[in-house]
Amino acid sequence: MNCAIIGSTKIAEVHAEQLIKNGVKEITFISRSIKKRKKIVSNVKKKISKKVLFFHSDINILKKNTYKFICICSKTEVHDKHLLDVSKTKSIIIVEKPIISLLKFKNKYINFLTKIFKTNKKIVVCYPYLFLAKSFKKFCGSIKKIQKIDFEFQTGGNAIFKNICINLMPHALSFFHIFFSKNFLKANIKKTNLLVKKNVWQTSFKIGKVVFNLIFKENFQKKTSLKLTVNELVLIRKTRINKGKFINYIQNYKTNKNKDISNPVAEFYKDLMRNLNNKKYFQNNRNLTFDIMKKNNFFLN
Repeated sequence: MNCAIIGSTKIAEVHAEQLIKNGVKEITFISRSIKKRKKIVSNVKKKISKKVLFFHSDINILKKNTYKFICICSKTEVHDKHLLDVSKTKSIIIVEKPIISLLKFKNKYINFLTKIFKTNKKIVVCYPYLFLAKSFKKFCGSIKKIQKIDFEFQTGGNAIFKNICINLMPHALSFFHIFFSKNFLKANIKKTNLLVKKNVWQTSFKIGKVVFNLIFKENFQKKTSLKLTVNELVLIRKTRINKGKFINYIQNYKTNKNKDISNPVAEFYKDLMRNLNNKKYFQNNRNLTFDIMKKNNFFLN
């Protein structure tokens, strides 16, 4: 199997690693910058695999070669351009969330996405927090009635102001979609507070009697972290390196006990590979994407 990855950022390396683990033997990195694409090829050869064939090119390579997968890992603001570039191919299209920028499209996002999904039936957006939510949910089995939830998520990203919401909200929405057994995205939400600063986007809202606090931060630290507070239970998702392997785990803040969990991005790719010929899988991801975009747009306005 072969793949083209559009983008030369760290997240492109993450997707490359998982694609290789799932049998891809040839990867072409696509970028306008020759320097950047040469650098990422050098990095993945050292970090991931020397056995896989790596190439690099500009976007015009898509007119000459065919690929089993095309993975869009470019900046969110140009996802729409790259979706137009690849939507008419027969490739399976993997898109790093969010699928497009809501600030760029505003309410016209529905028309654009409808057109894109009609052109290519095998577009899938990567939502790793669908799988992370399953791990967190196991820790909350003893809680009979949820009264309050805090979802504090921070990354070393460079989004600012409303773009923080566009970038990180899909993680929270996909997480709660699983955490609340797929009822969350259809529920009526009553917004109560909103705080928007350069590096912080924060909101509070209610669904029924449950109070939610979402705190998103970027440029605060290099390592991504998630702290989930459910009533009095505080759980923190952390990572560590053990014998050269990247380990994900959840820590109970009060007891200081840790439990290793699966890599959510790896789980996404396992699920994708099991469903390459499953039309319902792609339809479900498309429907989820529309629901997430609708709710994200709601929080922005």
